[in-house]
Amino acid sequence: MQKTFSIYLQIGAFFKNFFSSFLSILKVILLSKFSLKLPKATLKKAAILGNGPSLKTTLANDLDFIKTTDIYAVNLFSSSTEFTQIKPQNYVILDPAFFLFSPANDGREDIKKALDCLIKNTDWDMKLFVPYKAKKSYLVKQITQTKQNIQLCYYNYTIVEGFAWFRHRIFNLNLGMSQCQNILACALFLAIRRRYEAIYLFGADHSWHEEIRVSETNEIEVKQVHFYDNAAQIKHQKILDVNTNIHSNIQTIFLSLYKAFYGYSILRQYGDYQGIKIYNASTKSYIDAFERVKVSPNPARTEED
Repeated sequence: MQKTFSIYLQIGAFFKNFFSSFLSILKVILLSKFSLKLPKATLKKAAILGNGPSLKTTLANDLDFIKTTDIYAVNLFSSSTEFTQIKPQNYVILDPAFFLFSPANDGREDIKKALDCLIKNTDWDMKLFVPYKAKKSYLVKQITQTKQNIQLCYYNYTIVEGFAWFRHRIFNLNLGMSQCQNILACALFLAIRRRYEAIYLFGADHSWHEEIRVSETNEIEVKQVHFYDNAAQIKHQKILDVNTNIHSNIQTIFLSLYKAFYGYSILRQYGDYQGIKIYNASTKSYIDAFERVKVSPNPARTEED
């Protein structure tokens, strides 16, 4: 009986992967830009800085190690004082809010500040990774016209699912990528594609569920604290879909969390396939897909890398 049930599961998984692979082929044909290439890695190690509260501790304790790596910053990092101090060589953006922004549509003050800081304060050579579909956005036009020291690097955010061997093949062709429910996953995917020997994650708290609450009117509210915030001043806010401006419900929130953590398991498989070591060096993190390490005060742990 158990053997028969196992066979049914295997058959179900096969057809699920088959149809997912077929649909992914259609999406790639219709949505992806062919012949996109990513710049090759110039260092052996990369550090991806998530904006979780724990990054504050990391920057106080592990900055010497981080400075020996190719550094990736994400999202609103440019609006922090640490941006011009660390001078990350790479910056990754995926959130549609960054590309929907324009002077005529400036409802997001945090986005406006981040983009202004990115353009005005970046006086070093940096690679800016954005999805190809954002090529005509206000941000990209501003970078193209004013910042010769920022190299725009495009990637296809076409979500590819299906058989592992199929996903990896499409990933290697830069025609699609895993679902990135969080910007950290996007940066990690790009770092894997650039073929570093080892990749370290910092500030990957992913502890959003600790701050979810449901109001008396059944509206979902979340308090999102980043390393550059004064936590005491951050309040719970209602969650709205950036595209529809509709309030989210609890099942949507937890489905989003599922997708975020499931995505890391896919990236773990892809990293293993490419022979790349991925370490979670965050002082606090709910991500369980990668080996946890401390880069200080015990540097011997990283010597083998």
